[in-house]
Amino acid sequence: MISLGPKPQPSGAVVAEAKRILPDLERAMEPMPNDRLGVEVDRFLDMLNAAVANPQDEQALQMRKMAVAMACEGMPAIVWTPDTLRLAVRRFKFFPAAAEFVEFMEDQLAPLRSRLAGVRMVSRCTPREEPVREPKTPEAREAVRKKAAEATARLQAQTAEDERIRKFGSWTPEGAEGLTGRALAAALKRELPGLSGDLLNVTRQRIEVLERAASLAAAMGFNSPKEPRGLSESAGKVFSR
Repeated sequence: MISLGPKPQPSGAVVAEAKRILPDLERAMEPMPNDRLGVEVDRFLDMLNAAVANPQDEQALQMRKMAVAMACEGMPAIVWTPDTLRLAVRRFKFFPAAAEFVEFMEDQLAPLRSRLAGVRMVSRCTPREEPVREPKTPEAREAVRKKAAEATARLQAQTAEDERIRKFGSWTPEGAEGLTGRALAAALKRELPGLSGDLLNVTRQRIEVLERAASLAAAMGFNSPKEPRGLSESAGKVFSR
């Protein structure tokens, strides 16, 4: 999608990196000296001549080399690589004319030139202003640490409580199956002397909830309500089922 709005300014780090790598990119894009260019043209065209379906004889090959060397004057050294030669061998089934060879090499140079232009543009940008963050004092850091620790402790406590209720919140003594309200509370009370630990604590909470719900039901003229689904459920919600 084309954006019509202003482009965001790069950060200072991005501008600094662009300035750092720009000299290397510019050196890589400098024209290859003519003596080296002749060596590379010989290497490329000798390999192509061995790979194409219409290899040139020695005299024709030398004439092609001269034409290609002239056409490639000013071409950067960075493009004369083994990878480019490999692509050329794959591209050309027949020996290329000088113009075809130059077009192929320019295709390989296009992304490099585009990258150089982009880096050069970024290096000239004014970096965006970064917000200045005041360093936190030791007291402020300690306050944040305490709040995080308290929140973690509350979460751990709630998780442990939820697990206890999940494990023991539906426990029913033998013979009390099907009881509700005060009858279930009474059955649970009779079992308290033999209980301990989390089962004892959760059962006490259940008894309290059951008795509170039964008292509220009696005051409102309802029959004995069912036990709330969870200990955190208010007794008033029982009557809305």
